[in-house]
Amino acid sequence: MIWQILIGALLLFLVVYVVIAKKISMIPSSVFVMTLLGVIVGLSIGTLVSLPLAKMSGVWGVWLPLLVNIFTVALTTTFFYNQREKIGASLTQFFSLMDTLVKETKKLRRDTPGGLVEGGIVLDTSVIIDGRIADLVKIGFVSGKLILPRFVLDELQLVADSEEAIRRNKGRRGLEVLDELRHERNVRLDVVDDDFITEPDVDSKIIRLSKKYHARLMTVDYNLNRVARIQNVVVLNINELNNALRPVVLPGEAMKLRVIQSGKDVGQGVGYLDDGTMVVVEGGDRSIGQEIEVVVTRVFQTVAGKMIFTMPKDKYQERRRVI
Repeated sequence: MIWQILIGALLLFLVVYVVIAKKISMIPSSVFVMTLLGVIVGLSIGTLVSLPLAKMSGVWGVWLPLLVNIFTVALTTTFFYNQREKIGASLTQFFSLMDTLVKETKKLRRDTPGGLVEGGIVLDTSVIIDGRIADLVKIGFVSGKLILPRFVLDELQLVADSEEAIRRNKGRRGLEVLDELRHERNVRLDVVDDDFITEPDVDSKIIRLSKKYHARLMTVDYNLNRVARIQNVVVLNINELNNALRPVVLPGEAMKLRVIQSGKDVGQGVGYLDDGTMVVVEGGDRSIGQEIEVVVTRVFQTVAGKMIFTMPKDKYQERRRVI
């Protein structure tokens, strides 16, 4: 008897399932999706509204939440069903826009070296041969992505293969610097094949490349520095960084200096600070080869850096007494 009831219930379930499945299959997918979306939104709203009602005592706490959920589901389902075309068009437009954004982002990442949309530092031949960039990377002052154009690498190779010994040594030093950068953890060196055959020289190509990748340009070439800045390219000049980091020397400040040679004008002596700054000593030609105490009289900022003019301390004090 029990087996007969179970088999009958199973058959009834299968019949009901087949009928419902057949009916559902006849419903357009847009109607089904909008109806389902309306039910989900309605239940979400109804649940939030029902939370305080469920705390009521007695029958009200049981039936009011149920009635609220039924009402919100019916309301939202009706709304989504009636507005299915507009909502469907809006959703289609939204997903289409998102798909376009994803494709554009992937394209930019594919076209940009290192997988970044923009940024990085473009290296020119002069800064590679200079070699100080390797020290800046080692101490962590420079990090991230370094962009090395293929035409710069080719130019560096030509310098390294030069018959002139000085040029050949500079080129080989530059290749050694690149090898050091390639093994540094703070940076990633990317060689890019972009070339601009319409540009007449390497400097113009470097500026075009920096603009294309929205990258900064690192150089020690004075002319390239000026031209790039005129074209709104951000330039990192190691010489300017070196000048900015030199200690500040003010007029009236005393220091010890070794005079090593004669100056350009009569009576002048010349010495150098530890950072390479030239110091001119007025009346210092008699102290060549000696370490004397001098007082700063003037400081000039030139393209090459600072020039400090000084005077031996005893002569400076005599001059002050006369004044």
